[in-house]
Amino acid sequence: MKYKQIIGGNKEDAEKKFKLLKDADFENAVIDITKNYLIWINGIWKSGVWINGLWKNGIWENGLWVYGIWENGIWRFGTWENGIWKDGTWINGIWKSGLWKNGIWKNGVWKKGFMWDNISQKYQNIIYDKDKRVFSVRIW
Repeated sequence: MKYKQIIGGNKEDAEKKFKLLKDADFENAVIDITKNYLIWINGIWKSGVWINGLWKNGIWENGLWVYGIWENGIWRFGTWENGIWKDGTWINGIWKSGLWKNGIWKNGVWKKGFMWDNISQKYQNIIYDKDKRVFSVRIW
């Protein structure tokens, strides 16, 4: 089952308002379409392109995240291009850019982005230099 619950409409309303849903592969999605951005409340995202919106919880198996806010959940694999990661568990994938506030990083490729440093109480700009195979850190 693709949709478990759609708050604010039906399948046709959701896929008309948020075209990314039509091409994406997911299961048991609980979504809210009452705002001008998609709110993912729960479910399993299997593949597709996410463009802006709010991710509250669920499992991300694969796909491309272009922009949005991730509040919680499990990221198994895929590419994160930009956005704000508030909390959750990152298991594997490619982080191209964005702001990491909190959560558990288990594995993956970090290219660049900002990450909160609890010791200095500042965001740090972390960039991976693949030629030197080192991370460089700049206080933001």
